[in-house]
Amino acid sequence: MAKILIVDDDAELASRIAGELKNAGHLCAVRGQGAGVLEIARKESLDLLLLDVMLPDISGFEVCRSIRRDPHLYTLPILFFSAMDDEEEIRHGLDQGADGYVTKPFNLQHLLSRIDSILRENSKADFIDHQTNLADAEGTRKLIQQRISRDDTFALIYIELKNLREFTPPTGDKGRNKVLRHFARTLRVYGDSYEQDQFFVGHLGGGHFICTVPNRKQQEYCEMIQQGWEKHLAKLCKAMGMTDMGVLGVVFCVTAREKGEFISAQQMLDTVSRIHKIADQEGLDNAIQLDRRLVQS
Repeated sequence: MAKILIVDDDAELASRIAGELKNAGHLCAVRGQGAGVLEIARKESLDLLLLDVMLPDISGFEVCRSIRRDPHLYTLPILFFSAMDDEEEIRHGLDQGADGYVTKPFNLQHLLSRIDSILRENSKADFIDHQTNLADAEGTRKLIQQRISRDDTFALIYIELKNLREFTPPTGDKGRNKVLRHFARTLRVYGDSYEQDQFFVGHLGGGHFICTVPNRKQQEYCEMIQQGWEKHLAKLCKAMGMTDMGVLGVVFCVTAREKGEFISAQQMLDTVSRIHKIADQEGLDNAIQLDRRLVQS
């Protein structure tokens, strides 16, 4: 059973959604305007906010931004629903930090399915990737959002261990997983020199990782990983009875946040994803790709 607030000035639609959710065993309340939502969310310990974009007083986008900046509410799942259905508006909505966006008119069963999916994801006992013992993709997003909600300045680094799928050690998947665990440990160890609340590393899956480090330390950290991994790889190579592991290059894609920049974790992740696409198109291995803003500064 989840506690859900529906914010929509279309009373008939909101009532229909609330009725279906109550039939599914959830507790629901309906509100017709954006004002006061923050206070309700703080008081009621909500599990999900269903939020219309076009409200009569303030926009749903503004409500979402306020929640993502709140140090007590920043992890609250938010699902937008709106008649604004062009791709740019949907992307803008997700950039505010929403967990999803459903366009009107919608199939009610489709909406309920999206709600169930979001609730299941957020009811996990932990957000740990048990292969590497690092935060998983959702845990990573939540921790980045926490830092944004505190208005921290920090650098975000997307790190890819290249060609992991093509890597074929004699022991197959077992050897590949061993390399992955060692790489995760390398990322952690070289971050130990930073303050605990300034360094974080998460595993998105496969050879893909995210780190946060103190701003202005991103180049230093990337170079430490490059040099440290090269040495560690040589030892692994010998231990696994292989003559060469050179195929396992590393690419770093870096952006940074100053105070007031990037209102959501998704915006930062999208930025490093775009930088990664450029690196991928250029076929770069063992390279550090910087956000253009950092190159120009």
